[in-house]
Amino acid sequence: MVRQVHDQLGCALSSVAAAAVGLAVASAVRDAPRPSPGDYVVALIVTAVWALLKSTRLKGIGMLTGLDAAPPLPEPAPAVAPPRRSLVQVRVFVPYLAVGLALALLFDPWWALLPLIGAADWLTDALVTARWEHRHGRLLWREHTPDEPGRLAHTPLSGPRPPRTATGAPPA
Repeated sequence: MVRQVHDQLGCALSSVAAAAVGLAVASAVRDAPRPSPGDYVVALIVTAVWALLKSTRLKGIGMLTGLDAAPPLPEPAPAVAPPRRSLVQVRVFVPYLAVGLALALLFDPWWALLPLIGAADWLTDALVTARWEHRHGRLLWREHTPDEPGRLAHTPLSGPRPPRTATGAPPA
């Protein structure tokens, strides 16, 4: 079981790393042009619009309906230290690098930046999920079960509060 936000941030980082490595290799083989400031502005605007669309309940685009439908975990997870994981996820890095680099070497070096589209998508997913967690006071987890891989479930952000008396003092 892994936190949904951590998984999405790891995938975004892997996509950025694949784009950086692919562009470095493609630039070494072929001469890559420099981006203009307008290119950065357009990329930021498109990413912002995409993030706004993801934070809606629109069918097929919005994430909120799926996050709200996440059931609670049946039993609290034991407090064990999570296994040490690499920041770069190989399952994302290798295919994105292979496709982006192949297209960059065959056609144009700019194709090496193709993984940045996936990075923007995963980053917006992580932002929407983190905002949902903050607003609802829950943590979203991705469960790895054989019958439903990738199913989301939630736990409370903190344990249950101790009961209080009418005066606010702890019960005796």
